[in-house]
Amino acid sequence: METPVEAYGSVAFPGVLSTPPDLPQLILQKAMLDATPDCIKMISACGRLLMMNKAGCLALGVAEDSGFGMPWIPLLPEDVHQSGLAALGRAANGENARFHGKSESAEGTKYWDNLLTPVMDSSGGVQFILCVSRDVTEKTILEWELEGAINREKLLSKEMRHRVKNLFSVVSGLIVIAEKEAAAEDAPEDATCILREKLEALSRATDAAFVDNKSMADTDTGLIGVQSLVNSVLRPYGSRCAVVGGDALLRSVMMTTLTLFLHELATNSVKYGALGSDSGQVTVRCAAENASLDLTWLEVGGPKISTSPKSEGFGSEMIDRIVRSAGGTINRTWHSEGLVVDLCLPSAIQLQHLNS
Repeated sequence: METPVEAYGSVAFPGVLSTPPDLPQLILQKAMLDATPDCIKMISACGRLLMMNKAGCLALGVAEDSGFGMPWIPLLPEDVHQSGLAALGRAANGENARFHGKSESAEGTKYWDNLLTPVMDSSGGVQFILCVSRDVTEKTILEWELEGAINREKLLSKEMRHRVKNLFSVVSGLIVIAEKEAAAEDAPEDATCILREKLEALSRATDAAFVDNKSMADTDTGLIGVQSLVNSVLRPYGSRCAVVGGDALLRSVMMTTLTLFLHELATNSVKYGALGSDSGQVTVRCAAENASLDLTWLEVGGPKISTSPKSEGFGSEMIDRIVRSAGGTINRTWHSEGLVVDLCLPSAIQLQHLNS
């Protein structure tokens, strides 16, 4: 049987080693294999580890003088067992195989590109399997970082399209509301003035959504009452929105989460719900206990709801992610008379309440 050094040499340098090497050559070649950072293993067709170089022993936590003979796959992390077994099975059938694996040690996790090459005997059977594992940790991490950056860019692009599309829907809805308010007998302003005020209020609410919370976190100006924030976001919709319940000081780091949550619900209400109907109304109920904020959004007077949507839109999915990242929960209930949304933010409130 070929030694591991001979086997590796015959695969890596076919035809070079035409005669069996003598003992000094074997010692030299073993030293060369031990010097490489690649993990080189000789594995039986049934999956037992026959020999391994120094780098392999370090990666798998096996003593160099262990004598080997143990099953190879159990030495790998459990989550790569399936792919390792599949590659081992192909190699045992005489095929070259490859899989991505990893090893875990006190130094951390390393990722490996494992190439399994069957070494055949004179009768055409698999004598043993040569496995060469190359450290691809840096490459793997870079690929993950690149994939993450691409996904973030796609998400930002999708969010931008969503926001621009929503802007037209909101402005269209505000025009209708302004015209109806101006048509009232006691209206002090014309539709243009009313619309301008609503757009200015919408602009202020948008600014609040993207305030620099880090720079405000340690200042008094970073504190705002929950009801004040809700009223600010919903001011463009006038008396059709009401805020009830207790009030409390909102932590500055939660301002963006709550503002985006309210803005998304108001936008969807203009497009599909109560704020898009003549008689529609929205009530926002606030309750604060210790550091937790519970907020309920209730719509009535909009189009009748026969069933809940089969899937959520991008805006709803985005808000769900933002709420989860803040440690909160959000639940939607589709009643026939209107949507009800319950939001819970466990760490949203400063300990001193304004009133209850």
